[in-house]
Amino acid sequence: MDARPPFTFPRVSNVEDVVHLEGWQNIIGRDEANVDDKGRILVSKKKRERLGSNFTLSLGTLGNLNAYPRQAWNGVLNEIYRYDRINQGRERFSRLILGLAEDEIDFDAQGRMVIPKKLRELAKLTGPVVLIGCGDRLEIWAEDEWNKYNEFPDVYGRQRREAVEEAYSLMTKKEVA
Repeated sequence: MDARPPFTFPRVSNVEDVVHLEGWQNIIGRDEANVDDKGRILVSKKKRERLGSNFTLSLGTLGNLNAYPRQAWNGVLNEIYRYDRINQGRERFSRLILGLAEDEIDFDAQGRMVIPKKLRELAKLTGPVVLIGCGDRLEIWAEDEWNKYNEFPDVYGRQRREAVEEAYSLMTKKEVA
């Protein structure tokens, strides 16, 4: 039996800060899209409005991409910054999350976002993709990877997930007096 506490990243330190913000609406539902030859994805109007402008893309715990509205991303940053800079877990967690993120992402006039090449490659995004609304974020999955995850959710992406969980656990561990 695994003695680790259940993993809850990304966690907002104070959910009310996000949920009760003026105009905040959860990102929900599933859409399908395609990555074009320039790395762009067309996103539905409702999801675009809920992501807003200047959102952040990061590599998720399972190897998919997460698109965070500014307020939700600030919650992720606040969670990280609650811990000392020399906290070994914070250092590791920051590298895994912040080191694989791009901010100031926006939509063009046609409602497309350009996914930076580095992140497209890491998430294996070519051709068909699935967009999953997860409340505070939009997950972007290569369709093949989404299908593999759904077939074996307990083992899919285990190596990255465990690395992120371990870093998070190390970061949030209570100091011993």
